[in-house]
Parts: sequence; C-alpha cells; structure tokens
Amino acid sequence: MENLDDLYKWFDMNRDEIVKGHEGASVLLKDDAVISYFPNDDTALEYAKKTGFSMGEFLIQECISKDEESMYYYNEAVSFG
Repeated sequence: MENLDDLYKWFDMNRDEIVKGHEGASVLLKDDAVISYFPNDDTALEYAKKTGFSMGEFLIQECISKDEESMYYYNEAVSFG
C-alpha cells in the first residue's frame, strides 16, 4: 500500500496534466494513477467504497492549480464596535 503523502506528492508533480480540463472537479487517485474524475468529493468517495478501496489507499483531491491552492485572501472590511 502506498503512503498517502507519497500519493499527494505524485499528484502535485503531475498536477498540471491531471487538472487540465477538469478544473473544479474531484479526482480519485490510487497507485500513482488517476482512477476517475467526479463532480464532488462525496461522489468520488461513494465510488471508492463501491469499488472496494480501503481507507488510506486512495486520495480524493480537488482539481485546482498550484496558484489557486496557495492563494491567500485578505479582507480589509474589518470593523470594531
């Protein structure tokens, strides 16, 4: 069984290829491979369960670019009363 940290590292190294054309979707990953794309995490998890994947041997990841993942949002509209 692959370590989930290693699987995430594989995703991150191949992110551009995996995300291209699937922005905003959830991707199911296992054994350094894309299993399939889904509209959301819940649907991906249901598929993984039906397929018989054990917890800890697969990763569900949102298809977002590295820039989006590391973006910080600031809101200057703070008021103290």
